[in-house]
Amino acid sequence: MSLHFDGPKPYHSSPIEQYTIPFDLAIDSMPEFILCDRGFSEVCFYDEFRRHISISHEWAQVAESYFLEKSRNVKVFLLERDWDWAQPHHFEEVKKEEPNATAWWIKNRMKAREAEHYAYYDYMHNYLNNHSLLPHTVLRDVEYDFSLFDLITDV
Repeated sequence: MSLHFDGPKPYHSSPIEQYTIPFDLAIDSMPEFILCDRGFSEVCFYDEFRRHISISHEWAQVAESYFLEKSRNVKVFLLERDWDWAQPHHFEEVKKEEPNATAWWIKNRMKAREAEHYAYYDYMHNYLNNHSLLPHTVLRDVEYDFSLFDLITDV
């Protein structure tokens, strides 16, 4: 089972519900592995950076505690890519968002995306090293020609 989290939705009563609702729905037929694309601290970053909503990292710790309580084992991997790798992906997203955009508009959106890229990794390193309740592994500038399940041990 895989889950992708990109922030609280209008029907959530709190930021943590984006995690607890899908997790609780799956509890009756719990798969052996759940791969979550984006975790708890990322929402704190993106809500502040993109939506200008401040969410305390403490709620991310509550979400981590919830997953620790419900799971036998939790693994956190920060896949750190450099801007040269990420830039073409962001460019495609920007073009898809506004296909008729001018070169000026695209250039400004790309500057904003680059700033976000660096701010994201600064935030994530600070959160994981100073606030997270979970052990983590950082994978930097490597070719990911393997499955993340290859990194999972102790299951």
